[in-house]
Amino acid sequence: MTAHVLIDLTVHDLPAMTEYEGAAIALAAQFGGKPLAKELHPETVEGRWSPTWLVVLEFPSRQAVRDFYNAPEYQPLKAMRNAAATSNGLIVVGE
Repeated sequence: MTAHVLIDLTVHDLPAMTEYEGAAIALAAQFGGKPLAKELHPETVEGRWSPTWLVVLEFPSRQAVRDFYNAPEYQPLKAMRNAAATSNGLIVVGE
């Protein structure tokens, strides 16, 4: 089953976030990850959720997401993301 990662970001430093994005997408590919969507102004249709930047990634499995997220190579990128944005993320498993 595929796993999708949804990341809701509020970006504070766009140049740093753009640098992070390129490096993170390249690394995610090594774990079978690929971007499905990036929306800088997502439309809220219900509720109070109002992300300013929403990203959806697809991985071959939940374990592949965990392997990517916990990879030693990702740790400096995660620090870069945390400095450039406030984020929330979750994993959902597809069919």
